Amino acid sequence: MKKYFILFILFILFTTQFFAQQIKTSDWITDLNFLKSELEKKHPDLYFKFSEQDFDSELNKIIKNLESDSDRITSLKVTQLLSNIGDSHTGVSRNNYIKNKVKIPFYFEYFKDGFYIIGTTKNNRRFLDRKITSINNFPMEQIIDSLKTLFVAENKGMINKNVPRLLTNKYILDYFKFSKSEDKLLDIGIVNDEKIEEIMQVKLEDYSIKKNRIRTNFESKTPYYIYKQKMWFKARYFESDKIYYVQYNRCMSKETVLKYGNKEEAHKYPSFKEFENEILTKLLTKDIDKIIFDMRFNQGGSSFLAESLIDEIAKNKKLNTKENLFVVVGKKTYSSAIFNTIYFKENTNATIIGEETSGKPNHYGNVKNFYLPYSNLKITFSNNFYKLIETNDNSIIPDQIIEGTFADFKKGIDPVFEWVKNQ
Repeated sequence: MKKYFILFILFILFTTQFFAQQIKTSDWITDLNFLKSELEKKHPDLYFKFSEQDFDSELNKIIKNLESDSDRITSLKVTQLLSNIGDSHTGVSRNNYIKNKVKIPFYFEYFKDGFYIIGTTKNNRRFLDRKITSINNFPMEQIIDSLKTLFVAENKGMINKNVPRLLTNKYILDYFKFSKSEDKLLDIGIVNDEKIEEIMQVKLEDYSIKKNRIRTNFESKTPYYIYKQKMWFKARYFESDKIYYVQYNRCMSKETVLKYGNKEEAHKYPSFKEFENEILTKLLTKDIDKIIFDMRFNQGGSSFLAESLIDEIAKNKKLNTKENLFVVVGKKTYSSAIFNTIYFKENTNATIIGEETSGKPNHYGNVKNFYLPYSNLKITFSNNFYKLIETNDNSIIPDQIIEGTFADFKKGIDPVFEWVKNQ
């Protein structure tokens, strides 16, 4: 019995030491100095928005509190520091100190009428399809204001894209004092069927086990626009409406991997050239009145990939008009997808529709990375600045704003498709 007791004590001591994640203060200082020196060498204009004096001031504040702060807190402070730079491609890309399978077991999505729970675990079914209004009596507006400090919140699209992925992380909620580290239950404010706010408790749990997860059930069949993982490109001809719908979800393919990546891995990726040929064949053989080119889920890759297809669409005199060609963007349209959107604007007569983009037209990009030697934080940084338009707009604002509500989503309605159909 004594032997097991000693082993138990050793286990407690080991796990306490492990989860304390104590990097030496001197090692953190080395990391932070390395962070600054590397970014100054590698970024084309590190202080374009946040002055070196302000950067140093914030860096010194982090250093001053190293003795009392945990590694997790320090890593989040570094994240906030880099978000001040104002380049959404420069920041902490991988932070192992805030990774935890045990979290608020929800999957959130933003709609025109707020943030909704569209995924959860089976035992939390009562939360599914509810609008969230508060956590531990802190209103969503206050929580969003804090979460915005962890990324470059330069436009509405960036906020609505990033808040859902941060909202479930208990470590982040603890950091902003919306919860306590010892909390195992949280009070969640939701809007019920009677449109009245009520508070319900949720237990933190592992949301990574797929067989335990449930998602919003559509009242009709799943709408075609819904993005499915690994479905990077897809197209469908809606014969009754004479609409050809093309969805372009990733600026990456077999061709880009062959050109820029590991050639031995290229066979694992879909061919965009084959997809392009399929589209061009349909344009020649089908009676098409309108094209929808959808990039609302496209977060980037290699911008050159779609340019030849856009050029071919531009040559089609029947379809290359404001009344017949529609390009869809949204909160997840970012990076190289911004290049493609601008390419459409400059080379075709397309009408841009949807939501504001998270990506800016003029932006830093061509992303590289390095690791901090002791904390092993992965830092990404931009290598170039791209000026695509003369004005310094914070987003691409569509010619026609179309934002879907949760009721649309639940009913399986794509407001974008419906709007185009009725034009």
